[in-house]
Amino acid sequence: MSVTRELPENAGFFVTHRWSILLGLLALLILLDGFDDHFVWADTIALWGLSLLFLGVVGATERRTTLRLIMAVPVVAWFAMILVSELWGAKMDGSLAVVAAILLFGSMLISFRQLIGPVHSEYERLSSGIFGYLLIAMIWGLIYWRIEVAHPGSFNLPDDVGQQRAPFVYFSMITMTTVGYGEITPAASLPRMLTGLQAIVGTMFVAIFIGRIVGRLK
Repeated sequence: MSVTRELPENAGFFVTHRWSILLGLLALLILLDGFDDHFVWADTIALWGLSLLFLGVVGATERRTTLRLIMAVPVVAWFAMILVSELWGAKMDGSLAVVAAILLFGSMLISFRQLIGPVHSEYERLSSGIFGYLLIAMIWGLIYWRIEVAHPGSFNLPDDVGQQRAPFVYFSMITMTTVGYGEITPAASLPRMLTGLQAIVGTMFVAIFIGRIVGRLK
């Protein structure tokens, strides 16, 4: 049986459509990632877009909960490091990557909570599930990218692909969907195990997600 949450009559547009908005923003960020090697401004826009995404996820978390407080701490750290980097030119790429990984993982967990918790709309539950699915692909893609940067040659890459982030997010998405075109393949033991694990996680997530949605719509 479906469980829905009543909202105040004056609830704003973001409150009633927050996961749909966050899903649209995440999709735009993934698409924008493909332009980072063509336009110098793409990285800057992606950085601030990711900041808005993190703020939106915190806003979508239930008020006065421990989870919201836990998520708010790295968000504050994220904005503080961005300001330090922009105002004083400090190199904080490594620290930003760590905080981003924490926030992405936390955002994924929060989106998964919507699959089992009460919501005001089943469409919002659907949006939060797709949001979490895309986040899994993004997180795995960032892991692949960092492995290749730390240990070049961990992946068999086309000649026109260097150490950009976007090809690894793409590889993650086609692995997640078990498409496997084959132009990028793991060449070391760790990425091979990770790609196999991701394929299993992706398949299980789709099965569980569809089961939850269909079960609640009955």
